[in-house]
Amino acid sequence: MGIIDEITEIVGLENIFSDRIECLCYSRDMSVHQGIPDAVIFPRTTEHVSEIMKLAYRDKVPVTARGSGTSVTGAVLPVRGGLLLDLHLMNKILEINREDFYARVEPGVICAQLNNALARDGLMFPPNPGSEVLATIAGMVSTNASGHRAVKYGTTRDYIKGLKVVLADGTVIDTGTTAPKTSLGYELTNLFSSAEGTLGIITEVICKVESKPEYGALALAIFGDLNAAGDAVTEVTTSGIKLAGCEILDRFSLKVVEEILGRDVSKIEALLLMEADGVKEVVQRDVKRIEEICTKYNVQEFQWSDDPKKREEMMLARGRLVPTLSRIKPGNRLVPIAEDLGVPSSRIPETIRRAQAIAEKHNVTITTFGHVGDGNVHTTFVADVRNRAEWNRLKPAIEELVETAMEMKGTLSAEHGAGITRAAHIERQLGPAMEVMRQIKQTLDPENILNPGKMALEKDKADIYDYFAFQPLIDHPEGVNSFGEEIDNEVLACIHCGFCRLGCPTFSVTHRESKNARGRNALAFYMMNGSIEPSTELAEAFYSCTTCQACTYFCPALIKVDEIVEGVRKKLYAAGFVPEPVQGVRDNILKTGNVYASAKEARIDIYPPALKEKAKKGELKTKAETVFFMGCVPSYLDMKMVPSLIKPMDLAGVDYTTLSTEESCCGFPLYLMGSDDFDPRAKSLMERLKATGARELVTPC
Repeated sequence: MGIIDEITEIVGLENIFSDRIECLCYSRDMSVHQGIPDAVIFPRTTEHVSEIMKLAYRDKVPVTARGSGTSVTGAVLPVRGGLLLDLHLMNKILEINREDFYARVEPGVICAQLNNALARDGLMFPPNPGSEVLATIAGMVSTNASGHRAVKYGTTRDYIKGLKVVLADGTVIDTGTTAPKTSLGYELTNLFSSAEGTLGIITEVICKVESKPEYGALALAIFGDLNAAGDAVTEVTTSGIKLAGCEILDRFSLKVVEEILGRDVSKIEALLLMEADGVKEVVQRDVKRIEEICTKYNVQEFQWSDDPKKREEMMLARGRLVPTLSRIKPGNRLVPIAEDLGVPSSRIPETIRRAQAIAEKHNVTITTFGHVGDGNVHTTFVADVRNRAEWNRLKPAIEELVETAMEMKGTLSAEHGAGITRAAHIERQLGPAMEVMRQIKQTLDPENILNPGKMALEKDKADIYDYFAFQPLIDHPEGVNSFGEEIDNEVLACIHCGFCRLGCPTFSVTHRESKNARGRNALAFYMMNGSIEPSTELAEAFYSCTTCQACTYFCPALIKVDEIVEGVRKKLYAAGFVPEPVQGVRDNILKTGNVYASAKEARIDIYPPALKEKAKKGELKTKAETVFFMGCVPSYLDMKMVPSLIKPMDLAGVDYTTLSTEESCCGFPLYLMGSDDFDPRAKSLMERLKATGARELVTPC
């Protein structure tokens, strides 16, 4: 019996997948890297994880843990293959202790899920990354994530009282305590924070929680000068005002969200969002003082609101910024390398100016924004990932950004972690401390099976383009299996942020990435770069999509996933990989003119008696102002729709006619399945509709 069979006995057949198509769906995150697992497993308990680790340790099989897969550094990518443990179904809130201010949760609990539960008791878990509606608590712990409130409340590490961790050999340990404080032994809780799953797998978290502030306000300040904005922030933060959050967006970032802001941003150099919370009188006094300081530095516009809905609207631009960066130019996407610098807060304006100068020097695009209140600046590249010359220009620009952070005695990662992306430079910042980290790794994971290839814990020389996802597009542009320029650009614009999971009906049922827009887009990418060919498994992934467009609704970048799906289906259809039920629908339409294979004479059975009689006798009008097109579902399945529309039309004296038994399926199902039979059928139907002379069409279809 192999390890996969043994794990299947532990978690059940429904909780393990090893087919290549499913595994490819877990091979990407928001970074430029890729790593393909050999199997994807959904453990449900700490015991499951422990038993799996015992087997992996025995066989020296790599294991990578994953939450929602929102990393921007490749931290959750299994670059050495092996097992990927998807922990998002371990998502129970086990305990909320209101008296002692802590919550005990499983690793897959979402940050927003926890806060929604806490809010009922007037409590909150303060860390709030931009992906808080997706970010799992264990994922936040593993990277010490934070968010814009860190300036007042701190980072995730500040709110973790204890952990349950499964070590490489399957041993389960508990760290920390629910007591207010402890001074016993090494601080192991912090050791596993920021470890990115390289030392152990977190299966339970004890979170410190706080009372929600009674009042909050958010101010928006617009400046025509970046230095003035920086000086204003410095004076605000040194004047005794305790901001809960302070964000800055430079002119390039503002251009991306211009439509959301609903204004011309061409003369805006910087926008500040400053949040304060606490006692109402104090907050209002602070906001007034903030306005006075901003006025001193020639603010162009200042507005504030304490209305929760308006505050949410004011933060919309910032919240949607990152995924939207891929919309700067068709065919471009964000490139998160050297994108998470931390510098002294007073040097944020200088850092932004340096980034702008670096961008100009190397002819690259850098958008700059960040949590100015706690010195976190996101210098994010946007590039054409198919352009070798552009990647070559990015590399020296990245080196200069790293040098900028080091000169300012800052950090290369303030909240995103190290993963693969920071491996090439981490030793430059940490120096001899890297050897201490490697010794700890060797002690806890002597076989190097826990998330190998990350954080430069191995001494192999690292490069920022290791495990590079876009290499096939660069090396063999002639081999690109294009879907057409527009769809290709949509595929590349997707950054795999995962927001599409929030609305996907097939993912909500299956919890599998191949049944979600993010996974399907990954497969489309691999198909486009020639890594995979049409297959039955690929068809299952794409034909299970309902093309409901809920994913696009939740996607900040509004990726047209339905068009990507339809593009892939055309290739699958042409290659003969169409599921049997779909083939059945096609055959029904081609043979009988409707999806149900019903007799065309039965199409008028739903007509009201008088209209039906006219249709049978061939006495329907041949010309009319309006043509009533019923469609397949109203004609054969939903028997109420047609009469409910005809009755008011008759009462209103509408001059209408129908195609009677000559009506046929519009062909849209053929279009959705990728069939080339759609165009001729659609044209034929259009000719019949035009022959009625109608100026308008009414349809319940």
